Amino acid sequence: MPRLSNSEQNRVFQSHHGRRIVLATNVAETSLTVPGIKYVIDPGTARISRYSFRTKVQRLPIEPVSQASANQRKGRCGRVSEGICIRLYSEQDFLSRPEFTDPEILRTNLASVILQMTSLGLGDIAAFPFVEAPDKRNVQDGVRLLEELGGD
Repeated sequence: MPRLSNSEQNRVFQSHHGRRIVLATNVAETSLTVPGIKYVIDPGTARISRYSFRTKVQRLPIEPVSQASANQRKGRCGRVSEGICIRLYSEQDFLSRPEFTDPEILRTNLASVILQMTSLGLGDIAAFPFVEAPDKRNVQDGVRLLEELGGD
């Protein structure tokens, strides 16, 4: 999909008398409020970045969103007046989803994180007190990649 120019993007914030509908993507989960949104259609999926330890590849598979992400999407409508969120999946499906999305540090390649931590002099990565500690194998993969690239 082509990107819109800044002026085209800014049009969304201008007053509008017609109907506005948001087809929810991860963008609808931001704190951005677009005036006049009364309808949000949530397909319940998103491309979520995942690192595969087995294949050593970062992927963007389409996956069901968490309950928190779905609720954030719902919050894009009815900010200043009544709104409707239409979810294209059942309530049972919604309730079976995880409450929150896994933290990014648990699901992505850590090479850039390790490089940044090293440049800041934060010490031994394996001993760092992460709020959610990444898998040791992913830390090792990140270090190995940096060594291969000559960045560590």
